[in-house]
Amino acid sequence: MKAGSRDRQRRESNSWSWGKKPISYKNCFGTSMVWFTPRIISLVQGYAGLDDIPLIENEQLQRFAEHYPDIDLRTLIRFFVARDQNIKKAKNMLDNYLQFKREKLSKFTEAKAQQILGVGQRSVLMEMGKAKDGTTLILFRGCLIKEGISAEEFGTAMAWFMEQLVKKTGPYTPPRFTIAGATNGINGAPNLPAGKLMGIFKMISTVLGDNFPETCQKVIVFPFPMVGRIFWGLAKLFIDPKTAQKFEFLSGSTKRHAEPHRDFWKWVSQDQCVKGWLGPLEERKEAQKTRK
Repeated sequence: MKAGSRDRQRRESNSWSWGKKPISYKNCFGTSMVWFTPRIISLVQGYAGLDDIPLIENEQLQRFAEHYPDIDLRTLIRFFVARDQNIKKAKNMLDNYLQFKREKLSKFTEAKAQQILGVGQRSVLMEMGKAKDGTTLILFRGCLIKEGISAEEFGTAMAWFMEQLVKKTGPYTPPRFTIAGATNGINGAPNLPAGKLMGIFKMISTVLGDNFPETCQKVIVFPFPMVGRIFWGLAKLFIDPKTAQKFEFLSGSTKRHAEPHRDFWKWVSQDQCVKGWLGPLEERKEAQKTRK
């Protein structure tokens, strides 16, 4: 095979695909600059005099991008892939996300998020290090969810948290996350029974699925007792089948502060976990001062 043929074959095999119908981009200008918006990419292309190279080789993606000239191509591709390259469905999904940002996230503050999710060691959501595949590792501890928090409040707070992480990844790295969901109780935490949290779990699935498509690499839940399978059977009714395949359920000790099952370390290195990530909560210094 000639070198030119090999290069062409390699380009044609490239695609944006995370377990869904691939988007072939071959040799086009836009996909070499996905962190820019279609408007800027077009200006750069014209300035460089490269009009003979397609802006976006995929015709469907090109038509979809024309509706959003000022949104970076990387984001457009995520929504486009999430709806299997269906322009109408992808547009509806992205429009709903933009509306959600305007009406909910733009008015949401860090203080409000901390009030709902908690802070530091007491936070339901905690960014740790990196999973072995390079994705950002997020710790989710349901035992820290406070009583009285509505599903809508929690969903908006989690969306705000995820939005900050997407921004933090920067323009050059696709936002991909591995979520470690620890089900053990923690001393000093609310430790609400799972039955009281089903509304929140459903909202989490809805918020992440609707607003952050193609960002979840894997969800590792541990320990997962037999009773958990009942709740999972209910939760799957609200989760896309392809999303459900991203879940890994591990057995292990259900005792408080127990280490995760050994299989957890297939995906995560111990040095990427925050010290005391599954341990008891320390007393607040403010409370100690008050007693004095």
